Amino acid sequence: MPRTIKKLKAEKELAKEIKTLTKEVRKLKDLEFLRVFKHPWKFLWFSFLKGLMVGFGSILGASVLVGFFVYLLAQISFIPILGDFIEDIILQVQFENKPSNLELNLDNEINNLNP
Repeated sequence: MPRTIKKLKAEKELAKEIKTLTKEVRKLKDLEFLRVFKHPWKFLWFSFLKGLMVGFGSILGASVLVGFFVYLLAQISFIPILGDFIEDIILQVQFENKPSNLELNLDNEINNLNP
């Protein structure tokens, strides 16, 4: 007889767990996120927006890291061994960003041609 009581209790607990699980599955079915996958256009739109967010986050993160790295390089320019190397890098970047004389001459000639 004690065995049957244990079985009944176990069956009641199992039935309770099944009801709880059924409620949770119904909640998941109602989620919009899962509905998106049933409709191809919604899925494409969702994927497009996700890609935009990932791309924007990547660019923003890379910009912050590069800015921080440049700041650190500027701070350690006084170290004897690394300082010369970093100064060369800074000069090279400044040289690349500065417009050349040829570009300036071409701009002046174009401006002179336009009335």
